[in-house]
Amino acid sequence: MVRPPRNRATDTNAPIAGAPANLRGTVIKTKVWMELNGRFVIGDGGLKLLLGVLEHGSLLGAAREIGWSYRHAWGYLKQAEAALGTPLTTARPGKGASRGMALTETGRRTLEQLMAVRSRIDDTVGPSGPTATDIAARGRRRERRVADSQALTPRGDWRTRR
Repeated sequence: MVRPPRNRATDTNAPIAGAPANLRGTVIKTKVWMELNGRFVIGDGGLKLLLGVLEHGSLLGAAREIGWSYRHAWGYLKQAEAALGTPLTTARPGKGASRGMALTETGRRTLEQLMAVRSRIDDTVGPSGPTATDIAARGRRRERRVADSQALTPRGDWRTRR
């Protein structure tokens, strides 16, 4: 069996409900991934990435939401598409807000399958890991920190002088 590379971003866990005293504090960890002919295709991180593409309409927005670099997200998608032999996303040409990325039919089906499996596991084990709301809140906190640090920068900074 081929295992996906370890990625803390896709590790999920849930506390064991009603556990005896010696097991309290332990967690059940689950990972979901899709394979084709024994080759890793896409996992929990890819699920979050595809959801982000669907929500934001861009790979950059999706990557930022889950804390990945654009290059890592792009490489992850290309690796998944190579394993499947078909594209999961398609570029939307244009200018400004009209351009970006959209899911292909294969991408939508893959997303639906992974979401169905992830939901069944979460229903059985309990919520496992951060929700989409938690991830989005982390992004808002990061933006707030950047705005706060920019407010502290003096206007007469040496980097802005000519």
